[in-house]
Amino acid sequence: MPGRCVRRHFSQLIEFERGLIIGVKTAGWSTLRVTRQVDRSECAIRTCWEQWARDGTHVRRTGSGASRKTTRREDRRIVRQALVDHTMTRSTIQSDVGVPVVPQTISRRLAQANLQSKRPVRVLPLTPKHRRFRLQWCHARATWNATD
Repeated sequence: MPGRCVRRHFSQLIEFERGLIIGVKTAGWSTLRVTRQVDRSECAIRTCWEQWARDGTHVRRTGSGASRKTTRREDRRIVRQALVDHTMTRSTIQSDVGVPVVPQTISRRLAQANLQSKRPVRVLPLTPKHRRFRLQWCHARATWNATD
């Protein structure tokens, strides 16, 4: 959308940006100057620099975040059930898999397999014949006024 500010401040720093931050901070730049250069939040810059000073590395730590509640086999089973019967609900799939997970987990696994839910079509698609008839109808009434 034109005129809308892109909010990159809350996304993860990529490895190139982390290296750039370390390089310019080592060169003596202030945090505010680095913030303007990299277009990230001051907190993200400070956190990256503190990690470099503390650990001597700029690589993101592995193992952060919540642990997975389903195995790969269970993930495949979730996807398979959604493919076999596309009318199945999340709670039905959840009960069939037999793993105590919330419905949001089922949605995430389906989204990872590119199986998002689709909204129903609100109007019927127009065929080329329909389009031609509509155009003819519009051309015939293009010169009408309020009394017609």
